Amino acid sequence: MNRHRFALLILVCVIGGAVNSRFILAQHKTVTVDWKAELAKAEAGIEKNPKSAFWHNQAGVAYDGLGDFENAVKELKLATNLEPSNPIHNYVLFALYKRKGMHSAEREVLLDALEQDPNNPLGHFEFAFVLEKEKYWADSLREYQSAKVLVASVKGPVYTDPLGNPYEVDAVRESVDKAIDRVTKLGESVQHQK
Repeated sequence: MNRHRFALLILVCVIGGAVNSRFILAQHKTVTVDWKAELAKAEAGIEKNPKSAFWHNQAGVAYDGLGDFENAVKELKLATNLEPSNPIHNYVLFALYKRKGMHSAEREVLLDALEQDPNNPLGHFEFAFVLEKEKYWADSLREYQSAKVLVASVKGPVYTDPLGNPYEVDAVRESVDKAIDRVTKLGESVQHQK
């Protein structure tokens, strides 16, 4: 499995919230992940190259898979510091924060990721959802609309950022119109109440 495909596999697992040893892929196959073995691989990679953001990222994902949130965050933050121009580390960190309900941390890493790559439809969609939770209807609507425009230009189910990181965007395609309608109605109801 090449590096980018493995990164997508891990990102699907992390964003999907599957921290146990099994998860479903788009191809409807069940894959078992031995998180202890993955952590051992990442640790070996770190030992050979202590400044490898990739291996620190993978260690963070493996720690998360093992239920060790503190070490997962530590490794992912280290990966971000080692490779600050690569948004994938922020997206994986975002997924961890999202599952834990750490709203302000979600917002912070999403803003960093979007600054690194403002063309990622998944990032805009997720940021729109954060803004929706905060009841910033107009800002949320703008982000959902950005996500819709950006995802329309993506051919196929995967957006690939300038560094080659893949992001599954079919869920954005399937949900963005409903999200736009929902936020539009919420914004209108607030205006009518004034």
